[in-house]
Amino acid sequence: MTIKERFGLVTLTLAAAFAGGSVSGHIFAARAVDAANAPRMITAQKFMLVDSHGKTRGEFNVTSKGVAQIAVFDGTGTLRAGLGVGTDGAPALGIYGHDGKPRAEVGLTNSVARIVLFDANATAQASLGVAPDGQSGLGLMDKAGNPRASIIVQPDGSPTLRLADAQHGRIGMDLTPDGRPGLALLGADGKTRASLTVDGDGVGALTLFDAAGNPINSVP
Repeated sequence: MTIKERFGLVTLTLAAAFAGGSVSGHIFAARAVDAANAPRMITAQKFMLVDSHGKTRGEFNVTSKGVAQIAVFDGTGTLRAGLGVGTDGAPALGIYGHDGKPRAEVGLTNSVARIVLFDANATAQASLGVAPDGQSGLGLMDKAGNPRASIIVQPDGSPTLRLADAQHGRIGMDLTPDGRPGLALLGADGKTRASLTVDGDGVGALTLFDAAGNPINSVP
């Protein structure tokens, strides 16, 4: 398989997911409720938690889209943390900045575990994902949220590194499971224009491609 074909097989997309932080140290600090006097069932569409000044600090409800969620607010009423589960069973945990914008999220969607980190403008800047088959990937984005760099490890252990401009991948490096490395340079249209490979016998080859991506010259 040529390096052009190998890069064509890499299809993992590192998209934004849901993120969060550790709150385990604050969950079980409250006093235990007397079980004998506790009501057996309470039914409501929304529960509100307020502080001593009457400010809402937490909500537990089901949204109009069927998402069961818990929201936690700071003293100014700004959302700072949220936990939700969609109707399809996808869980998500989010951490938010002082302005209420998302900064980190972690979630599980279609059996894909994903994390995303955001900048102060709520633009995704980094993401990490693991697919059900064991394929894992890390993606880095620019200020506009465009994917600019990624590294993917296939289930067979072969890694692929890609660097991109704002529209297309421009440089790719990979290593096959049997240890054959490859480097590809791509044009502005995303088509391979040159590749450097080393085969199983340790012989290197340089291949040049035309504008359509067809090989036109090779050394040796």
